[in-house]
Amino acid sequence: MNKIKQKKKRIFLLAVSVIVLPVLVIFGLKFWGLGYKFSNEEDEINLQNPDFQIDVLNACGVEDVAFQITQYLRTKGFDVIDYGNYGSVVNESFIIDHVGKPDTAKLIAKVLGIDEKKIVNSKERYYNEFTVVIGKDYILLKPFKNKNGDGF
Repeated sequence: MNKIKQKKKRIFLLAVSVIVLPVLVIFGLKFWGLGYKFSNEEDEINLQNPDFQIDVLNACGVEDVAFQITQYLRTKGFDVIDYGNYGSVVNESFIIDHVGKPDTAKLIAKVLGIDEKKIVNSKERYYNEFTVVIGKDYILLKPFKNKNGDGF
């Protein structure tokens, strides 16, 4: 009878070890940040004190899209100072770089899910450094992917 109790006790300890040890390791890595990174498919990008200003223009023909993109960019830490309507409807979203900062334009493109090839340079003086023009493809952009109506 004593051997049966010992065997059950060993099995119990082994089962607890198999379950508890990995949980402790995972929590240890998470809380002490030992180089292991927990993330989804993409890294979260949040800016602190960006040194550039953006405006967002709606060119998709759907009301409030520029406002929603503005809110999304602001939650990511971007300084969006204005939003409104573009002069016409366009099929594909793009970014206008008014100051020649391609790395910053690429960052904005990445956050929104706009192809880097859709960044254009402008030699005209403008009151903001970057303009995001939202086209008919807005539904494919990151702020709208898998959106269930619960905001960003």
